[in-house]
This record gives sequence, structure tokens and C-alpha cells, in this order.
Amino acid sequence: MSRIIAVAALFILLTTAFAAAEPLRVATEGAYPPFNYIDENGEPAGFDVEMAKAICTALSRKCEIVVVPWNDIITRLVKGDYDMVVASMAKTPERDKLIDFTDHYYRSRSNFVGEAGRFPQATPEVLTGRTIAAQKGTVQENYLYEHYGTSNIRSAGTTKEAFDLLVAGEVDAVLSDSLTIYEFLQTPRGRTFDFIGSALPASDVSSFSHIAVAEGNDELCKQINHALKRLRAEGTYDRINKKYFPFSIY
Repeated sequence: MSRIIAVAALFILLTTAFAAAEPLRVATEGAYPPFNYIDENGEPAGFDVEMAKAICTALSRKCEIVVVPWNDIITRLVKGDYDMVVASMAKTPERDKLIDFTDHYYRSRSNFVGEAGRFPQATPEVLTGRTIAAQKGTVQENYLYEHYGTSNIRSAGTTKEAFDLLVAGEVDAVLSDSLTIYEFLQTPRGRTFDFIGSALPASDVSSFSHIAVAEGNDELCKQINHALKRLRAEGTYDRINKKYFPFSIY
């Protein structure tokens, strides 16, 4: 009987500790499907959101998801409005001066999308004089300004808005993450479009997505990295992956 009582006491202690732990405040954009978006019930959803919740569970912490516009998401992390950002963020030297990053939690390549069969390639020469778009404040937008100076560049507020411009015929091509393009191509409005040319080099910073934490929060960064390894080892990562993609994105 005493052993049963001891086990019950331990369970209560662990449950109480879980309940008493401060929740992890997690920011995501909510406008980057299939990684993060607002579902039909008005709730944050997507691969990023499910990964954030799985990490919180692995760390025995409650999870509070907040939706933040992309252009504010780093500034507010620095201010301490939340503990971490799970929003498909690439690690750049500029961002690394302000915040810290975990190990990557998925890989992808950036690519151009446009009307199927219209352009043989998406080189700067082919797109000279054409209007091309990317989401404002992203590594893809930076890439356009660095390499496509002979094109007309438009910055969209969100990736969806960039695709809206493409569908409306206001731009000739969009540079985005190939997985967001993959999602777009599966929709009715994306059926007349296709990838253009080759993806950006695998060495480009856009190829790896990381979770961001406040500068100097080494302990949380370490805990998240440990949680990511655990989620992959126990199969949770693969289950979330397969819900959104028929192939591994790790």
C-alpha cells in the first residue's frame, strides 16, 4: 500500500510542477501556409504551430501561441513579449546580432513560381524588365534586391499577398520557399502556375529554418534543441511532417 501511495504522491508532485511552470509564449506569423496560418475556427494552425506545441509538451510546459505580423516578430522578441519564435525563420548574420537560434527544424529551398511554360528559367537575364515579388522583410526579398536589380521588384505584406499579385497578373513571378509554393500549386488558383527554373543554391540561408529565442537565452535554446532531438527519436516529428507533406522536410 505504501508503494502505491508513494507513486500517487509522485504523480501529484509532477502534475503540480507542470501546472505551476510558467507557460512558454510562442510567436508565429499566422500567414505562411502550410507552416502557420489561421484555420476556419480562427485559431493558429500549421506545421510550425504543431511543432511549437510538441516542443512545449516535451518540455512539460504549457504553450501560449500568439500571432504577430512578420515585420514586428523580431522586434517584439527582443522586447521580451514572448519566449520564442516558431515561424519558419532563416538564420542570417543580421538577425543573429539581435537574437539567438536553435538547430534547424526543417530544410527547404527557395524557388521562383510563375505561369506554367512562360519562362524557361528564372535567371536575372530572363527576368530583366519583368516585375517580380517576394514577401517584405524576408531573405527572399533581400535576394531579389541583391541579384535582380534589372527587374522591377515588388514587396508584398505576406506570402499570400505575393501569390495574389501573381494570380492577378500584376507580377510575372514570385520568389518564395518551395514548400509554400508547393502548397499554393495544390489550390485551384495555383493550377496554371509552376516552378520556374532551379531552386536557389542549398548554401543559401533560406535553406534552413530555425526557432528563435532572445539573445543570450542559452538555457532555453539548449532545452529546445534537446526537445527537437527527442521529437525526432520518438516519431512525433515524422507524424507532424506527414500531416503536411508526403516527403521528409528535415
